[in-house]
Amino acid sequence: MTQDVVVIHSDLSDRAHADALIEMIDLYMRDPMEGGVPASETVKRELVPGLRAHPACHVLLAYQAGAPVGFAICFVGFSTFNARPIINIHDIFVRNGIRGLGIGRTMLERVELLARELKCCRLTLEVRDDNHRARGLYRKFGFAESTLDGARQEFWIKNLR
Repeated sequence: MTQDVVVIHSDLSDRAHADALIEMIDLYMRDPMEGGVPASETVKRELVPGLRAHPACHVLLAYQAGAPVGFAICFVGFSTFNARPIINIHDIFVRNGIRGLGIGRTMLERVELLARELKCCRLTLEVRDDNHRARGLYRKFGFAESTLDGARQEFWIKNLR
């Protein structure tokens, strides 16, 4: 099924790529797993310029039959313990109704290729513990829960307003 899916490294200065990302972000945010609320006008207006201004951002877009069907937004970081870059998959999304057809895996493969091109030592991502379908995909792709010396590591946040 994924033979007709193309994953590209987007150019957000291209209006078609920017519009495709905004369309996909809106669908992503409307998904019940992500809160079920459409993207605000502020997000629609400021996301692309913000991502374009971020020097370590990579946005991949997935297309099927010329229509956008998914995206991955990634940021390059750095592992001090390995003295090499890492890629964090900050967001990854496949349009509802076509999940389970290999599009997510195709995007992960393209992210991994990018990481290898950049000489990264690892890929990272966060996933909700109740997102069983995504967790299954990530496990099959080789991701595992983060541990250090057998202790489970948690992802913590502090929101700033």
